[in-house]
Amino acid sequence: MSSASAIQQELASCPDCDLLITIKEIGNRQKTSCPRCGRVLNRKIPNSVGKTLALAIVGLLLFFPATMLPLLTFQSFGFKDSANLAESVINLYQNGYYFVTAMVALSAAIFPALLLTSILTVSFCLYKNTGFRYLGNFFKLYLHLEEWAMVEVYLLGIMITIIKMVDTADIIYRPGIFCFSGLVIISLGISTTIDKYFFWSSIEQLKCRQRAPETLQATDDKRCWTAADQGLLRCQTCNRLSRAAGENRSCPRCGDKLKLRKKNSRSRTWALVATSAILMFPANLLPMMEVSFLGIREKSTIIDGIIFFFQDGSYFIGLIIFTASILVPVFKVIGLAILLLSTSPCSAAPLRQKTKLYRFIHFIGRWSMLDIFVIALLPVLVDFGFFTSVHAAPAATYFCLVVAATMFAVITYDPRIMWDQCTITPAGNNQQ
Repeated sequence: MSSASAIQQELASCPDCDLLITIKEIGNRQKTSCPRCGRVLNRKIPNSVGKTLALAIVGLLLFFPATMLPLLTFQSFGFKDSANLAESVINLYQNGYYFVTAMVALSAAIFPALLLTSILTVSFCLYKNTGFRYLGNFFKLYLHLEEWAMVEVYLLGIMITIIKMVDTADIIYRPGIFCFSGLVIISLGISTTIDKYFFWSSIEQLKCRQRAPETLQATDDKRCWTAADQGLLRCQTCNRLSRAAGENRSCPRCGDKLKLRKKNSRSRTWALVATSAILMFPANLLPMMEVSFLGIREKSTIIDGIIFFFQDGSYFIGLIIFTASILVPVFKVIGLAILLLSTSPCSAAPLRQKTKLYRFIHFIGRWSMLDIFVIALLPVLVDFGFFTSVHAAPAATYFCLVVAATMFAVITYDPRIMWDQCTITPAGNNQQ
């Protein structure tokens, strides 16, 4: 191995605090963490490519029956209705909820399909030790869509729908729900078996057959702790380090534009946080669902649905919906506002805590879609004509906008700007 490629493999920059560290060889199932903020940088998975390829193949085989076959059948007073994912999307579109339709279709069907297709392509090429020009783009697509594909959240929505209707209708489990459950297991399996650091290194090695790798030189000055201090830029997609040489330079590995920090991070995050806070009022005050029984229409808000589960004795389900639909969006808005407003002194402890807060906000964001998935399923499962039917209500659109705005707010925020205020060594010492 050349000295240039050795330097490239050893140097890494933490995505959360920009600390420049050396990635050393580790054993199977061991991990490398940032000594300053605790971010996991690398986790070595044995036979990652082969396992990921096998899971991706099974996932694609399950995808079409999981989305097209009936999931459930509800029977009540001689009426019967079945539903699958595709029908729930079509129903939302026919009722004029276009943004909700897009969110459900993208997060539960389109993005998971693209996710499986992209990771299958990448893992197959790496398994065969062959590549093509856009292989890095396929893996980049996988990474960008990873948090937007929400099949596990949709499955939880199915379970809540079952619990909500178990006392009022006979429920028949159809083949689609078993295929969809398998799809969720496969998707979670891929996320635990994929070694992203190894995948990117392998992709770059395939590209280096056609061109020489970039030579990186690290200074020996021990006072320089971050990549920015040493004139290096970290790609926000593949984490590759490159020399800072001019504006709008592209990452040689994945092609993304290299920037020292996310552009206008604070102002863009503030705009999205403020938008989310404003939209929360109609999302929680307007009706989320409308139930028609013998011609009598009754509208219910998110809070009404939570109260229903508590009064019915389903405290655990009520708590899940309360957490996902109320606590999570509010927590994300307040948490991001804290990150934007607070100015910490040059102390490692509060900065580590705020960085952990950011990572937690990033993790929980997708689960707010739970209520939307329930609303997407119920109208097609409970459509018994004049006897009883369920319809989505205006709050669904506002709630979807809140979920999208808060998720984009987390994406636009750059946690490294918190650490830029002062230089803090891995040992916690401050340097002015």
